[in-house]
Amino acid sequence: MYKPANISSYDVIRTIKRSFGKKLGKIGHFGTLDPFACGVLLVGVGGAARLNEYIHEMPKTYLAVGKLGEETETGDFTAPVSQKDTSPYLDQTIAKMDVEFIQKQLQDKFLGDYYQAPHKYSAAKHQGKKLLEWAREGVDIKKEKKLRHIYELEVVSYDFPLLTIRVKVSSGTYIRTLFSECANHLGTIGSLVSLEREAVGHHHIKESIQQNNWPNGQDWDYHGFGLRPEQTLLLPKVIFAPKESKLVANGVQLKLDRALECEDSESLLYWAYSADDKLLGLIKKIDGEWRVQVNFS
Repeated sequence: MYKPANISSYDVIRTIKRSFGKKLGKIGHFGTLDPFACGVLLVGVGGAARLNEYIHEMPKTYLAVGKLGEETETGDFTAPVSQKDTSPYLDQTIAKMDVEFIQKQLQDKFLGDYYQAPHKYSAAKHQGKKLLEWAREGVDIKKEKKLRHIYELEVVSYDFPLLTIRVKVSSGTYIRTLFSECANHLGTIGSLVSLEREAVGHHHIKESIQQNNWPNGQDWDYHGFGLRPEQTLLLPKVIFAPKESKLVANGVQLKLDRALECEDSESLLYWAYSADDKLLGLIKKIDGEWRVQVNFS
């Protein structure tokens, strides 16, 4: 789905539920987008909703437009400016930097492993409550930095004070925090003007369902719009004979040699199929056995 700005990720789910009620079973999204952000939101329907922990780990690509020299409490301009950089260095030096220089500075600093703490106005939780809820109550929760990874960082354009970057990052990376730290590295402060998630894994924004094609209370061809689970998680395939397929369907652990066919791969996770090409679920190699992780039967 393409989530527009100024609605929550759950508003998207609520729209689907209003149209279908319990007809589709469980519905959930994989990876929250902040209300001010827009872009790709993967939604799981029925059994696919149980794939959250696996799909959530896919890298994500964002296009972020930020403003240098101004900072807000939330890291974006849904809140008033709380601090301004009035130093001569901002106008005399940073304003005159070119795209190539900024890109090299940011790539040298941030590409690769990157430790980051979640923004205080984020959906990360402390004692079961979101940090943003604590912050709105005037409580500033400091979380430990966690290892993230920046796969790609490109400076798309620079028209001072607006800096536009495209980043491909590991799951759990907060772009508001990353942009703020990019601004700090250049010698100033900054907050996001806009944020668009362009891709989740190999699922690109151009393939997402625009709002005019969302369900509207009438029949909606979710099969036509949707993807099968194996099109989302690109994993090797293991096939089981009828007897073993029934055991897999019941969640029974099997020795590795009980598979009828298995694609050669170093992956631990596989899609399990019956001999008649029915998708049984997600299965994992653990200690010489096949162990069912998600069962679709």
